[in-house]
Amino acid sequence: MISLVQRRRRWTTEQKLALVEEAMRPGSSVAGVADRHGMSRSLLFEWRRQVREGTMPGVVRMDRQVPPTLVPVRVVADPPRPQPTVSACSDGSVRSVTTVEVVLRNGRVLRVAEAIPPEVLGRLAAALDA
Repeated sequence: MISLVQRRRRWTTEQKLALVEEAMRPGSSVAGVADRHGMSRSLLFEWRRQVREGTMPGVVRMDRQVPPTLVPVRVVADPPRPQPTVSACSDGSVRSVTTVEVVLRNGRVLRVAEAIPPEVLGRLAAALDA
């Protein structure tokens, strides 16, 4: 008999959330979703628990019971102006991209494009600030 060695799959945060959402639909079950996608039922139960508790890496939970809080911001006097970088677009044109630097509580520095969607920035900051 020939046996195949299966490698551990890597799931993106988006895939995990989609599977958890699918398992939480009315009439759906964790067992059914896990079986359909060829994954361990216990893994899907674990992801569901992490989402419920707000502990899944890369996911920022918006709790409606807790009001938004302010975070300290420090504005540096006369900071050096970021040099816009030039990026080529698929249509052959060029555009200027300005970056924003965010220093997280753990000291890591996150540099992102100025136009990054806030929800994406939140997920990145949560994942890197852990």
